[in-house]
Amino acid sequence: MIKIKLYEHHVHRNETTFRPFLMAQNLFRDVGIEFTDSDSYDYAFVGKASIIDKKKPLQESIYKGLEFVSKITGDYIIVDGQDATTLIGTIDVFRESNAILFLKNSYLKDFDLYKQGWANGRMYWGKGNYSVPDIHDLEPKMKLTGCNWLHTIQPNWLDYSKEKTYDISCMFGYPTKEPVYEHDLCQTDYYDPHRKNLMDTLGDKYNVAKLIDGVRIPQQEYYNKMFNSKIIMAPIGYGEMAPRDIESAMFGSVLVKPDMSYISSEPFIYDDETYIAVKYDWSDLEEKIDGVLSDYSNVRERLVENMRRKYRESYDLKNLVMHIYKIFSELDGVETA
Repeated sequence: MIKIKLYEHHVHRNETTFRPFLMAQNLFRDVGIEFTDSDSYDYAFVGKASIIDKKKPLQESIYKGLEFVSKITGDYIIVDGQDATTLIGTIDVFRESNAILFLKNSYLKDFDLYKQGWANGRMYWGKGNYSVPDIHDLEPKMKLTGCNWLHTIQPNWLDYSKEKTYDISCMFGYPTKEPVYEHDLCQTDYYDPHRKNLMDTLGDKYNVAKLIDGVRIPQQEYYNKMFNSKIIMAPIGYGEMAPRDIESAMFGSVLVKPDMSYISSEPFIYDDETYIAVKYDWSDLEEKIDGVLSDYSNVRERLVENMRRKYRESYDLKNLVMHIYKIFSELDGVETA
């Protein structure tokens, strides 16, 4: 039995990072892998929240992360479970640490893109000052976690035969009430304009469900408006994936969001048969929405049912277990049956 310690698994985003592993812990035991809080372990998983502090300048955050991992005894693996393809901070700690592997929920398919400078490493935010010039030197030890943010919810597939009231759901926080910073970069300067551009593009042409001034509402009211919308818009946030993506299929609505084809993740269920891909600047949005609404019943049936089927098949926790099993089976000194 291999014992893996999940460091600080209750801390902030470490909880969502490690949630799928704990959900599947009985299945992991069946293949000889056990998660533990004990200091008696074979390997340790170290989540992003333990080694990154985005409130600090990047270099200070890296120092903090290196100090944390320096106290770990034995072999450990850094697990970047954030919902974005950016490597900022975590790969910098990995580079200077003794970690044996780097696991991440999603990457850019083309690793050469990491060599270019993007705004805090987020390609969709455009040019910036963060890059990973030595990405190909690090690449051999970089692997997918085998899970992502769509694992963090357990959808209840609802009957969607009832007529829907709204054309479009834009039930997301906008405008942001307080500026959000990551390593001295104001993320709000990128986050809000993307949403403003969306709302300006939609204008008054459609019946849109939205929050008033971005103020949160009770969860049931929020879900009711999503359920009663023909289309659910999912703009890119601080990362590309969000629970809203699978909630669209849960509610029996068509998912429309910026193109995801540049991302590598496992599982990955975004294709022409599960959602409507649009350009990040929304320049083709009106055309795509009109196409959906003009043949709504057929489009919805195809996309929603395909999304539900692919989710059930791909997000079976047995797939995560075998993904991690394979990673460990390839490590030196690990015997498999």
